[in-house]
Amino acid sequence: MWKSTDNFIGVIVVVLLTVGSIATGSTIYITGMITWIIVLIISKGRLPIKVTHFPYFPLFVYGIIISIFAAILNSFDMRNLIIGIINLSNPVLFLSIGAVLTLVCPKKNFLKYVIFSGLFVAIFQLYLLARNISTADSINSLRMSMLATPDIIPITLILLMYRKTLKIDINTLITKIAFIITVASFVASFSRTLILQLVIYILVFSIDRRFIKKNIAVYLTIMLGAITAYFFFINNSFGDAFIEKIIKSSTEVSSDNDWNQLTTILNNWRGYEVYSANVQFNINGMFDKIFGEGLASQIYVGPYAIYVGVNGMSIPYLHNSYYTILIKLGYIGLIYYISFLGINFFFYLKRSHHNTGYLLVIAIIAILAVNSKLMQGVVVMGHDAVLLIVLGYLSIYRDIQQENSIKV
Repeated sequence: MWKSTDNFIGVIVVVLLTVGSIATGSTIYITGMITWIIVLIISKGRLPIKVTHFPYFPLFVYGIIISIFAAILNSFDMRNLIIGIINLSNPVLFLSIGAVLTLVCPKKNFLKYVIFSGLFVAIFQLYLLARNISTADSINSLRMSMLATPDIIPITLILLMYRKTLKIDINTLITKIAFIITVASFVASFSRTLILQLVIYILVFSIDRRFIKKNIAVYLTIMLGAITAYFFFINNSFGDAFIEKIIKSSTEVSSDNDWNQLTTILNNWRGYEVYSANVQFNINGMFDKIFGEGLASQIYVGPYAIYVGVNGMSIPYLHNSYYTILIKLGYIGLIYYISFLGINFFFYLKRSHHNTGYLLVIAIIAILAVNSKLMQGVVVMGHDAVLLIVLGYLSIYRDIQQENSIKV
């Protein structure tokens, strides 16, 4: 028997955030559904009136409506439509979970749960590294044997570095141990995306003059870490390969390569996806360009789809979610999604001086914008779940304290 509801909620949150970092998309989504139901029961059916200042939900509704019209006008695959709806509902689910948690979980506890989950994921990542590094013959094979992009690692580092600023009550010794383990996992991940995310967090916290002294300490820590990483990577095969991947990053996502050779396509797959999406979009009629082809539509990439594990000639979504939205929901859907990111970013930026938690909010929004360019983004089942939960929680926490909720 649980000592209190708080303990039970803590376990639920830690399990959700951990699963959201290590499991597959479908498992993360199902876990999210179960968590949403449990938390809603604990909150006695209460739901926040809104999640984020500028809502995402209308985009989801629009996607369903335009998909119905597209289904009436054209033949479609029911399975693709259902999966498309689930994918687009991903932010609705996880933002809502974060919002409902504000009703039952104090902020000081919630941020502790994030740190604890991040520490667990970091330890698991180091375990995977130790188990596979001796048999890995390249950095790609090593990366494939580890967690893909655990978004919780950078946010855990930031929470630990700014724990006093964010009023997180954690023992100093535990903080130091957790920080060392999380940093080790961060370096061992060999992830360009995680590096970029950490840079975004640090840059956002740098805009607030209240944290000048703290930021200096953070910068010195980063410099020390960079020097350590340099000596680790130098004359190291994995290090050389990782540096080469960083150098080639812009080429990988560019759609301006010569796509007549298979090696070019495979080495720069993300760029080829965008190229294929552009070709498909340009041959569409004006209706499809404006309103979209619907959520059941796919992007034609030819016989190369098999190289990314997809049977057939088309793929359901791209690593660039802006183009995924453009194809499926047209100019209207893309403009709304960009508005969702942009309006919320500037809204919380203006208010960050009065609420330190909003610094995390605007950093997460910026990261979601970047992930939408470089990865599948939030419009894929289970993706960016941790970021969405934290965003849903911190973006409305102050309003919820003023009883800004309804009962269902």
